[in-house]
Amino acid sequence: MILRRALPLLALVLIAASCRTTPLDNVWPGCQVCQPVQEPIVGIPTSCRIEERVSPRVDCNPVRTQHTLVVTVLDQNGRPLPGQRVEWMLSRYPEAVGDIVAVDDQYGTGRIAPMANASPGNNGNKIDNQYAVSVTNWGPELLDAGNNHPYEDDAGRRLPDITVGAGETWLTITSTREGVTDIIIYIPGIRDGTKHKCWAKKIWADFNVEFPESAVNTLPDDVHSFPVSIKRSDDSGIPGQPVEAEILDGPNVTFADGQTTQRLDTDANGVADFQVRNSSGETGTNRIRLTALGSFYGATCPRSRIVTKTWRKASLEVSCEYPGGPTAARGKSFPKLITVRNTGDAPAENVMLEDTPQAGLNVADGSSFPMDLGTIQPGQAVTRTVNFSANAAGNYTNTVKVMSSTGAASASSTCPIEITEGKLEITKVCDPTRAQAGSEVTFVVTVSNSGRAPLDNVVVVDAYPEGIKPTSQNKMDLGTLMPGDSQDVIFTGIAEAPGTYTNVARATADGVQEVQAQCTLEVVKCELTMAIVGPPNIYFGEMANFTLTITNVGDGAATGCSVRISYGGCLGGGFEDVNIGPMAPGEIWTHDWSKKAIAVGPCQVSADSNCGARCAMRGDADIRVTGLTALQVEMTDKRKDGSEWGIFRVGEMFIYRLRVENDMGTETTPELNVVWNLPPELEFVSGKSMSGQATVTGSGQTAKTENFAMGVGGKMDFEILVRVVSAPDSTLVKTVAVVQRAADNAELASESESTTLRK
Repeated sequence: MILRRALPLLALVLIAASCRTTPLDNVWPGCQVCQPVQEPIVGIPTSCRIEERVSPRVDCNPVRTQHTLVVTVLDQNGRPLPGQRVEWMLSRYPEAVGDIVAVDDQYGTGRIAPMANASPGNNGNKIDNQYAVSVTNWGPELLDAGNNHPYEDDAGRRLPDITVGAGETWLTITSTREGVTDIIIYIPGIRDGTKHKCWAKKIWADFNVEFPESAVNTLPDDVHSFPVSIKRSDDSGIPGQPVEAEILDGPNVTFADGQTTQRLDTDANGVADFQVRNSSGETGTNRIRLTALGSFYGATCPRSRIVTKTWRKASLEVSCEYPGGPTAARGKSFPKLITVRNTGDAPAENVMLEDTPQAGLNVADGSSFPMDLGTIQPGQAVTRTVNFSANAAGNYTNTVKVMSSTGAASASSTCPIEITEGKLEITKVCDPTRAQAGSEVTFVVTVSNSGRAPLDNVVVVDAYPEGIKPTSQNKMDLGTLMPGDSQDVIFTGIAEAPGTYTNVARATADGVQEVQAQCTLEVVKCELTMAIVGPPNIYFGEMANFTLTITNVGDGAATGCSVRISYGGCLGGGFEDVNIGPMAPGEIWTHDWSKKAIAVGPCQVSADSNCGARCAMRGDADIRVTGLTALQVEMTDKRKDGSEWGIFRVGEMFIYRLRVENDMGTETTPELNVVWNLPPELEFVSGKSMSGQATVTGSGQTAKTENFAMGVGGKMDFEILVRVVSAPDSTLVKTVAVVQRAADNAELASESESTTLRK
């Protein structure tokens, strides 16, 4: 039977849900007015309850706000029961305050069960400001923002609506002044006199709380004030009101007392000022809960809000570099790239860039410092290129700095630069240094840059002296000379008359001093004869003997004579000067000397003589240095009987056989000998040549043959007997045989043999 009654009840609830009835329905023209559906009551009303989800049974409100109470009538099974009459009464006593604003279905015209023939008058179900009657809903009802602060909260945001369900009904009250409203809710349908009433209490306080807004601080501004203001409706402050604050999360910050919670009483102006301090310098966001406790008429009326405190910081980085590299040329402009980056999370405002060049460095593009970079946003990088130049070479440590007026952000960076310069050098050679009258002479001028920077507009000029007739230009424009480069310039002329001539060359370049070089040329008239006698061929390493003969064939005395002997490459090159002294007509002067052959091939020995301005003569002798014979050397270790073996033990004797062969030569060898050098693990016993042409002697670790020579294709075989006296840990030893020239012990060939020795 209960199940059969439940089905029509569900249908009624769904039908009622499509009809909307609120206190505003008759205020907005055109809104549909829903009439309550009169249906039989299902269940027996047995109790009532205040719906705490909408408003607590005992609560606080600021004056001049409204408060909506929702009550539910329950049946014997604890289920909400629709269609039940509910009477609302405000208790009256001298100090009581509060009035009814609106009640559920207050504009209805039907009967209100369970009172027979009960119908509201013209004032509807709100009988007066202290008494009203309503009926629990048959279906859900949506109240537009029908709660403590209608429609909007303190920040202007629309408040959520209230849904009043089946079996529930509501009442809205208000008060214009402080005090207490006691509400009695009476349900006549409940027959149990101990359960047919519910009570609610509303404390009205002239108590308005103004919470601070969320805020952002840019470090190092590390203190922020969060004032909580408690005022009456006339805008006067309420002193002595307790206010609590708690830092919920975020960076490591505290209140002024070093704690994360604090309780203050409002001052004479009704303000509790909480100082939040960020001593750690951490960035991020804190949530701070502020609660004004508000104690009135024996009840606490808390008002709470969570605000945020965001800490941010501007952090600057600056770097500088030279796109052209860490060096620059003196006197030339070079760029410097400066990059400023904000790595923080706050804008860096009024960023100023400072770059004060050291003495010797100059801004070359008109830039001035400090340079205003404006505001640099978080993550933004700003670059500036400034051109510099230097008027002196050296190493410069240049520092750039940036600073921001907000956040006290600053940074610096150093980028050293080396200023280099070119070094102009000049040398000059007269070729030859002595020349016969009427012959052509050459002046070789070498211009070099031994510095570390380019030289621009390099020009060299040769000043020909009188007596030398130019046969080429006397000026050459070399342009730019890079570091380490050099360039030869050749000037030519004719020596017109005997004499001594000094020829001066000058070189110039931008930004450096002029440099000079000179050479002296002697122009002579020759009246001497000269002859050089020497060997046409010698072996490499041998000494060549020469004789120079100079004869004065002139008819007058030659005075102040000297001779310069020059050697070709096979004799080592170079020259030597020999003083001859005066030579009478017909006098003969001779000079003997020796020179060692140090390179294979042909070369020349020459002599240039000079006797003042009278004469000059040159003599030459050709010589050829023959290379060494082509020697082939081979050495092996064997048993005493000549059989092959490569491992010998301590106390055992074995032999080394050596063959020396002139197999590729084209000439007979000079006198040779062979020297053996034994390791300390071996000692010499005896030796011989296989042909009997040369004996072998020695002791300890050395042996040597008599001198011998070999013709083309000739060969010599030797044998030495050795004894093993010890064995190294590595087991390997090496014996070396050296073939050397007997005349000077020069090494011509060598051969080594490794042998394994064991204990």
